[in-house]
Formats: sequence, C-alpha cells, structure tokens
Amino acid sequence: MKSFASAMALVLVLLVPVTFAGDYHNGGTLLCSQCHVMHFSQSHGYQPNGTGFYLEPAAGGPFHYLLRDEVNNLCLACHDQGGIAPDVLGAANGGNGPTDVREAGYLNRLGVEGLPATGHTLDSLDTAPGSDPPWKPEDNNGAGEGLNCINCHHQHGYAGFGSPTGSQYRNLLANPGAGGNHFVTYNNDTVGTNNLARDVFERQAAEYDESVVDWNEPDNTQSAIGAWCGGCHTNFHGTPGDPATVGGEASGAGYAEFLRHPTAGVNIGAIGSGHSGLSIFQGHTNKVKVMSEVGVWDPPGADVTPTCVSCHKAHGNGNAFGLIYRSGTGTLTENGDTNGSQLEHLCGQCHTQASFFANP
Repeated sequence: MKSFASAMALVLVLLVPVTFAGDYHNGGTLLCSQCHVMHFSQSHGYQPNGTGFYLEPAAGGPFHYLLRDEVNNLCLACHDQGGIAPDVLGAANGGNGPTDVREAGYLNRLGVEGLPATGHTLDSLDTAPGSDPPWKPEDNNGAGEGLNCINCHHQHGYAGFGSPTGSQYRNLLANPGAGGNHFVTYNNDTVGTNNLARDVFERQAAEYDESVVDWNEPDNTQSAIGAWCGGCHTNFHGTPGDPATVGGEASGAGYAEFLRHPTAGVNIGAIGSGHSGLSIFQGHTNKVKVMSEVGVWDPPGADVTPTCVSCHKAHGNGNAFGLIYRSGTGTLTENGDTNGSQLEHLCGQCHTQASFFANP
C-alpha cells in the first residue's frame, strides 16, 4: 500500500504542471461539444427531444482530433462575425465587443479577407520573416497546411510545462515557432489590481479593448512579449550589449550601434534628444502601448520602454506589417488614430526627427 500511495503521489505531482488554466476556453467557458463531435454524424441537439444549439459538422470530414471542421474554419465559426466571442478576422468587428479598439487588431486570410502584407495571414505557407532557424507553418502543421490559430494560441488554455503562474496570457502557446518556452504572465488571480511581477495588467477579465490592458516590465532587461514574438521572428529583436537577452540577437554595445530597433533594455528618452525624447511621448494624447517597471502609464515616466506591440498590432490591421500609425490626436483606431496616416506618425511618438509629423 505504501508503494501504491507513493506512486499515486507521483502521478498527482506529474499532473500538476499540465492543468489547464486561463480566462478563455476553460471550464464552462467552452464546452467539448462545441468543437468536437464523436461520430461526425450529429443531426440534432443534446436535449432529449432533439433541441438545443449545435454546430453542423462541416463537409469534408471527419477531421483530426474529432473536430467539427479544420482548425481555422472551426475557430472562425465563433471568432468571425459570430457575436458571441471576439471577432479576430477583418476590419469589420462583428464580435461581442463591436465598439472595441481590439488590442491585437485583426487577422487576414488568404483569398478571404484582407491583404497578406498587413499582418498575420491564416493559411499562409510562407516562412516566418526573421525566423532563425527558419520556421514555416508546415513544420508544425504538416505538408500543405498553412498558418492556423493554434500556431500561436493553445486551444484549451494550457500554460506550458514550467509556467511560473500556471496560466498564459490570452492562451498564448508557450513555445511558438522554433523557440523554446516563452511565458507571458498576467494578473489572472487579481484582475483589476496590478501585480508588477506579472507581464500584463488586465483591468477587466476577458476584455479585448486596448484601454483595459497595459504592459509591466518585471525585468528591465527583457520583454516577455518580445521573447514570445521571437519564437518566430528571432532576428527582428534587439537589445543593448552582447549577448542579447531578447530573441537571441545582439544589437551592438552602444546606442549608436543598434542594428535592430530595441524591444527591451532602453527606456524612451534614455538615448538623448538626438534620437528620442520622453517629453515628446508624454505630449501625445493618444500614445502607443509601452512597458512600465512601476506600473504607471499616464503620465508615462522615465522608466517606460517600447516593445513589439508598441509598434505592431499582434494580429495585424489595415497598415503594412500591422504598424500602428498613431499621430497622437484624434480618435483611437486599430490602425492608430484618425489623424494618423503614415509611418512617420508612429515614429513621431518617440523620435525627435519624426516629431514634425506628430500632432501632440
């Protein structure tokens, strides 16, 4: 009995790291039958009289893992103009937050919605720009299978083995692309109260408007979201000195030697008036998102630092590369703001040389 008890204790210990936790697709927030169907022949709901909502299994099945459709179609059944969940495809927002300025912007899809140059493109077979070693969706999905939602998000909310908090922000996959584990923590246990030891501050749970989310900087030499993006876009990341601590790529020992725009390690204004200025950034009404060590973004202090999501919408938007053309005035949009119309409006958020284009 003692050996049996010891064995069971070991099993329980081994199970702990793989528990599923998150705001989304967790517990009662998503039912198994909404995505999976046992026999691929369902023709009525689960009530004894045959009523009740169900998704008709798609033509062309059965599909892997008992899914009702292939991955992208299945995700978009709820996440594109569904009204019951955030809309992640295309500029028209028909989701459950139709007035949101979506934090991640919106995806495009080959032959369906948007233009591939404006952000992440569902079904694309292209090699991820800047990936080192080179990574393409087929490496994970199989031959002929392009980019899908679960190349970036874990469908069940699994946080990844070794997660420091047991949860991953936005159900982000812990090991995207060719990279190792990259954890992005958030205050899921204290929503509305910031925890500076976590990477993300959520003011409200399960909200997608950019106004309710800000980025902490628990380690002022690294960016958690920058390292996560580096799983696929390694060579786009920069940080002072050698070796680099974000994305694995060095960017020179001095500010004048940057080979890549920093995603960590350099506070706005630290370089001096010749390159960037905190006062310029502070002068904008509409600011891009930056990291803060002390959890203060309005007004931003000398500790604030740009990272990947300062300049790009994670899913994309209507601009090339998902860039955020934010002039500093007007109404906020996913493309930037209503007065932002060109790249220099983004650069002018921080940089002296482009401040002529900004409208603080």
